[in-house]
Amino acid sequence: MGWTLEDLRRDIPVLRRKVYLNTGTLGPSPQTVTVAFVRAYEQWQVEGPGWPEGYEARRAAMDGVRAGIGLLLGVPGDRIGLAENITQATNWIAAGLDFSPGDEVIVGTHEHPANRYPWRALERMGRIRVVPWEMDGDDDALMQRLSRLLTPRTRLVAVSHILQTNGRILPAERIVAACTEAGALSFLDGAQAVGQMRVDLASIDPDFYGFNGHKWLLGPVGTAGLYAHPRAFARLGLLPAGSGSALHDLAGRLEDDVPWRDTPRRLEVGTHNWPLFDGLMRAISLYADIGWQEAFAASHALVEQFLGGLPHGVEEVSVARRSAMVTVRVKDLPGRQVVGELYRRRKVIARAVEELQPQGVRFSFAPFNLPEDVEQALQALGEVAHDG
Repeated sequence: MGWTLEDLRRDIPVLRRKVYLNTGTLGPSPQTVTVAFVRAYEQWQVEGPGWPEGYEARRAAMDGVRAGIGLLLGVPGDRIGLAENITQATNWIAAGLDFSPGDEVIVGTHEHPANRYPWRALERMGRIRVVPWEMDGDDDALMQRLSRLLTPRTRLVAVSHILQTNGRILPAERIVAACTEAGALSFLDGAQAVGQMRVDLASIDPDFYGFNGHKWLLGPVGTAGLYAHPRAFARLGLLPAGSGSALHDLAGRLEDDVPWRDTPRRLEVGTHNWPLFDGLMRAISLYADIGWQEAFAASHALVEQFLGGLPHGVEEVSVARRSAMVTVRVKDLPGRQVVGELYRRRKVIARAVEELQPQGVRFSFAPFNLPEDVEQALQALGEVAHDG
């Protein structure tokens, strides 16, 4: 028997005591996911973590993880490099591309620090100029603005697939096509997209795409990765480098011609806590049992319920294309104050969006949430708005 949404809800510990509406920050892992990676780690220790045959078996198992993630995203598994978070993956790109003074990187104005600070660091080092891309207007206006920003100096466009501030879904295919036409590389931060909606990278065809396992996929913290198209990966330099970069182990030998890997696995340097990815694959298998479309539909039904019941004094931050994340403003109250009141009154966990001015509060509606959760959030918002 496969899992159902009700099974998923019963297996998430935090839901027994709180109203969890913050999956866009961190997804609460089901207990079976936690058990999967803990057992894998324990088995690793029982066999001996440095046992040569066991070590090689673990490396081979990671090929299965890459294949599973590739199947989810619609691309070959050998185009996936596994990381701890998107910040690490973004830095792989920032450090790996051969930028020259005068090069420009277009960055969306609603980006998470993971997709802002690496480019600002390069700018401070004098290697690039960051060009802000405002996210106002509908998709046509957005694309017109991008076309004006793209110049022969543009090397890369870095933007999220879904904006973390307000849940807006960006037109990924159009963005990538515009970059390709202009001769620029494209990097999409999919932290809020993978697990929240269907992501078909074969159709989008980006040069680079980052993803997290610890948000909407409900995997363990420390699971993420980077998709790199062969045409783009070939343009990355050889750093970072270390154990895993070469096709075979050259420990203790000095080689003039190291046989570097030509896939993103080359970026997975050093020792990792690989059992975490056993937990991620368990989480993905749960959604496969439930049915991705059923899960997506459950989230969007909750969004409609929430938007239809907003109390007086609570205003939606409207966007062109809505995801399962909604940001609202409660009068002129600071977002952090509202978040604190929601938790104090009804144990509702949401996220303050202090990046927006005026500030807002973001609610993430995951498939495991219930209509009763939405009602609790609406009642708490009404109380805060009335008292504020």
